[in-house]
Amino acid sequence: MKQVFDALKRHSQTRPDDIAFEDDISQIRWRDLATRVESLACALDATDGTIGIGLAGGIDYVVADLALTLSGKRQVPLPFFFSTAQNAHVLMDAKVSAVVTSNPEMFAALPHLKLVSPVAVLSETCVLRSYTGGAERIIYTSGSSGNPKGVVLGDRQLDASISALSRVIAADALDIHLSILPLAQLLEQICGIFLPIVAGARTVFRFEATKSLFGAPIEHLVDAFEAIRPTTSLLAPAILGRWVNALGTNTAPDSLRFVAVGGASSSPSLINAAQKIGIPVHEGYGLSECCAVVAMNRPGDNHPGTVGPVLAGVNISLENSEIVVSGPTVMQGYLNGDPAPDVWRTGDLGHFEGERLVVDGRKDALLVTGAGRNISP
Repeated sequence: MKQVFDALKRHSQTRPDDIAFEDDISQIRWRDLATRVESLACALDATDGTIGIGLAGGIDYVVADLALTLSGKRQVPLPFFFSTAQNAHVLMDAKVSAVVTSNPEMFAALPHLKLVSPVAVLSETCVLRSYTGGAERIIYTSGSSGNPKGVVLGDRQLDASISALSRVIAADALDIHLSILPLAQLLEQICGIFLPIVAGARTVFRFEATKSLFGAPIEHLVDAFEAIRPTTSLLAPAILGRWVNALGTNTAPDSLRFVAVGGASSSPSLINAAQKIGIPVHEGYGLSECCAVVAMNRPGDNHPGTVGPVLAGVNISLENSEIVVSGPTVMQGYLNGDPAPDVWRTGDLGHFEGERLVVDGRKDALLVTGAGRNISP
């Protein structure tokens, strides 16, 4: 994560007045983002233990995530799309001692929790710092076999994933990323926060468009793409299909150069239909236990029906057709469980077509929905 904070410092000094992030309420410039992150990191120094993020998304979430990382804390998102029971399990399982939130009334029934505002005042005693490492994040899976399980990730996994995906997406300061997936999801943390900071790109959040993932009208997403005219975005297959259907004979904004789709399998017919109306969609494959992405189609080398070549630094082998991952992106382990083995057996079946990975399905009966959620029959 040092590369993220080095980039944030550089942008705050060389282009302090450029917009870094924008949500439904406000915008924040690079200089102000660095100040807010530093301020909250200092405020968090006095808080021990695992700290939850009780924010739906937007600039406040970005500040909370970066500040918790900078202060070397262990953080855990409390997804707004989890049920009350699921988030209660997360709070107890992760032994959360404090929550960064702008809605303290949501936690009124939990008086033992320390509540921290995402907005902190920079004090005179705050010592400016560089990231020295050691922060961890716990990403809870969908709970396909019962309660959600916490995947523990640190600098090794995130640095490897950020570096590999930076080469694939090749973002720069002219890019605009429209963030649709919730920031509680690891892949959007990487693609909607960390990669844009490293590249100096701008990220825009539109929560009404995010709600389209959960059944809200697709027009909010269509309008967001038309109004913002982003260059990149990240979608789940179901929402991509709804967008393609909503556009009909119309075309997507010609500003788009890279749209990633993952979390569940996409049919080649959907990929081809999207490309025909100007959505440059590229399918990838991964899982939280391996820091989100292990293979991805590239711009100029996009082959629907495959999930593309394996990312640089990641190793994939096939054992009795099961996809087995090794390398620096494999998680530290499940929270309250044993450390992860050196190789991770995904439970997914696949084969290679040349250098490109094809995912054939599951070894077990697990169902993966078009929204990227796992369901155990």
